[in-house]
Amino acid sequence: MLSQPEVNAWLEEFLECYAAPVDWARMKGIMSKRLSVEMPLEPKIKKFEDFEKKHKEVLAGYKSAKRTIPKGAPVITVPAKKDEVDVISPQQVAFTWTKELAEAYPNVNLGPGAKSKILFYDRFKLSAKKECTNYAPIFSPADFKDADRKDDEDAWGWKVLNALKDGTIASMLADDAVWTTGGAKSTKDAFLAAEAKLAPAYSMTGTLQPVITMPDKDGMSEAIIPLTRTFKWADGMTEAYPGCDFAAGAEVRMVSYEELTVKAGVIQKLHSHMDPATCIKPAGKSGGN
Repeated sequence: MLSQPEVNAWLEEFLECYAAPVDWARMKGIMSKRLSVEMPLEPKIKKFEDFEKKHKEVLAGYKSAKRTIPKGAPVITVPAKKDEVDVISPQQVAFTWTKELAEAYPNVNLGPGAKSKILFYDRFKLSAKKECTNYAPIFSPADFKDADRKDDEDAWGWKVLNALKDGTIASMLADDAVWTTGGAKSTKDAFLAAEAKLAPAYSMTGTLQPVITMPDKDGMSEAIIPLTRTFKWADGMTEAYPGCDFAAGAEVRMVSYEELTVKAGVIQKLHSHMDPATCIKPAGKSGGN
């Protein structure tokens, strides 16, 4: 299983490969032969060569693209099956809009030559061989913006944050919503009870923004919300969060990427992508890296 420094090194190489122009030969070297790629609203791709063939022209349209992880943003790594890890990392892209992108995303209101940006979330499954076996980014054409435009705080993801803050999140959850935590599936009521026990203060993590995909043919969207919970440590929490041992009453900070499945604005599935040992720290210290 890869350590966090090994994951960070892999990500650095991935972003170097992915910058303009995309170095497909080098990227192939860090991808598994059994790579699967899941792009929003597209059929699953099962070979690296098919990924390159299908997306080479569009990715070439990101003129002068610089791809980075936003400063201070957490890269959250969680153990998966066998010797693999699941990784979520935000990616900020600064680039020049081109006619190729305009053709691929006709509803985006940017003209060729415009200095542009987008923030989205990379999701990887990495093997102990330092190879990616699954790549499933979360992004939306609605998030392409002029480079100087300020980020919005009225999008759907912000409504979730505000509902958590004011205690009305239950109204945004389907009655049969499935909450997955620690690999086990649970219920809406269990999620609400867990949040009530923590009684945290909620905020977006750093300068990160929530992202939600366009609905698929069944009306389903996927979303990621970069969430920070700040709360006081209490008796019993050490058992609930392995790898953490704080004094009762200590103020701590938990960072996570909330992975949501959404239909018509109602949350159908929830999963907190976080590892307690790395994502819960004394308040004032960063976590996830």
